[in-house]
Amino acid sequence: MANEQNLIPWEQRSKEEHREYSRQGGIRSGEVRRQRKAMKEQMNLLLSLPFNLKDRSGREVKKMLAELGIDEDEIDNQMAMIISLWKTACTANGKNQVAAFQEIRKVVQDENTATDDEKVQIINDLPTDDFLEDEEVDNETS
Repeated sequence: MANEQNLIPWEQRSKEEHREYSRQGGIRSGEVRRQRKAMKEQMNLLLSLPFNLKDRSGREVKKMLAELGIDEDEIDNQMAMIISLWKTACTANGKNQVAAFQEIRKVVQDENTATDDEKVQIINDLPTDDFLEDEEVDNETS
């Protein structure tokens, strides 16, 4: 490759070069962290804003959500997105329905904080290989 000649291993660089590159990496890392934090704050603001959209037929979606029994004061953009996800899981076909269901499961059951009792447990009650080998030995001696 043409650029391999330009690569210098860290062991062959001076301490000053290493320190400078590390400093530049730290500065860039801080910039990215601040950008992510700002984006998170902006998204939280957007999600908390009141929801005032209309569907394709011009009906106010907020009224439809109120018909579902959701208090109009609780309907914000975040609630609308969750309801849209729920609707997709209930009505879509195929891959989108499965993806929506999996996302709902992630929202409802946080894998990092769920205890073992709250998680779905798979019980494997099939016989083990040792059991099958013992059974084969018994059949051969009979």
